[in-house]
Amino acid sequence: MELSTERAEVFSTHLFGQSHQEKGLLLIHDGWGVLEYNMAWAERFAQANYRVVLVDLYDGQHPNDVRTVNLLTRELTAQQETVQKKLATHLMALKKEVRKVAVLGWAFGGVQAQRLALNYPTLIDALAVFYCRLLITKQRVQELQAPMLAVFAENEPTWPDKQADLEQIMYEADKTLVCHSYPADAGFINSSSEAYDNQACERAWQDTRAFLDRYLNRL
Repeated sequence: MELSTERAEVFSTHLFGQSHQEKGLLLIHDGWGVLEYNMAWAERFAQANYRVVLVDLYDGQHPNDVRTVNLLTRELTAQQETVQKKLATHLMALKKEVRKVAVLGWAFGGVQAQRLALNYPTLIDALAVFYCRLLITKQRVQELQAPMLAVFAENEPTWPDKQADLEQIMYEADKTLVCHSYPADAGFINSSSEAYDNQACERAWQDTRAFLDRYLNRL
């Protein structure tokens, strides 16, 4: 997908970290919008010398029930091309400082992150997704250029088959993949959810930090 040279409309954002940092990170929230845990991870990455942009796909809206979540995600999905162009504009802004940039998304945000990595491969140096629907198929895997981290919740009904399928696809395409799974429910990083698991969350933080540091640090 080509990004128009015209200035695209952008999502509202929360910015973290110093502008001179050489590592950039675009964070994309799950279907519940920007929550405390998204802000906390952004802060932690900023403290680890990242320039972080946390996008708000809902531009300030905060769904309070599943029905509203489904409505908002359907609306975004119906405008997918526009959503992707907006997100790509944020990526371009991060890349302007000639820094390496990663995209990380949780659940619905993980789907959006994958679309970015497939549609704008030259803008992304690393991809991290958490317990989300996978778009990396045999038909599209060659479009992926960035190394990928996939985090799985072992209590999901589709695990471990989903992880095994992704590993096979990436292996056959000779793509870089790191997988981590934790004995928890999907959403285990969300501190406001019943699925929250502090131990799994901290392990995931350490594994994610190690992955991004490895692929974004300059040689």
